Amino acid sequence: MSVKGSGVSLWEAPVLKDVAGKDYPLRRLGLLDIERLAGITRMVSRGMDMMKFSSVDDLTPAAMVGFLIDFIPHAMDDMVRFMASMIGLKPGKPFDDDADKKAKKSGADPNEGTIRDPSVFPLGSEVRLLELLAEHEDVLNFFSVSKELASNSLVKKLKDRWGALSTESSTDTDGQTNTSQGDDSQPEETD
Repeated sequence: MSVKGSGVSLWEAPVLKDVAGKDYPLRRLGLLDIERLAGITRMVSRGMDMMKFSSVDDLTPAAMVGFLIDFIPHAMDDMVRFMASMIGLKPGKPFDDDADKKAKKSGADPNEGTIRDPSVFPLGSEVRLLELLAEHEDVLNFFSVSKELASNSLVKKLKDRWGALSTESSTDTDGQTNTSQGDDSQPEETD
């Protein structure tokens, strides 16, 4: 909760309650988190196309959480690392046959005590965590400011200019073409 105009934030951490008998307060979010989420979104960008967002007004915290839940399998390690960082758990090691075999031989579970340990973070907890993220003050503020920026006339002008300078790529090309920037060679002649 913010006091408008004073710069004072009376932020209270949202808490993921009763996960295997433990409560996990979520930490504050910052630019690094936006970078992480942008990277995850890039990995699964076709999913964004499938969700048919036509403008920033269509993207809400709830829609973002739905997107993350739907596409966790496509960016599993990044999502697990992000979620672990939100609640202060170690991310553990991704599933790997070799590591699994070594762990079984030594008798130690490399993910014991991490977010990947079902006795620490049982299935379904990830969905609850992402739902709580949609209510996180920093997420709500980010979306609010993003929408205000998107409606700013200067930003709209810049976006229109950049869009006019951009060209569409052809789906049937691989690498540079004879019209790509930086390609000083002449088109090949064919017989």
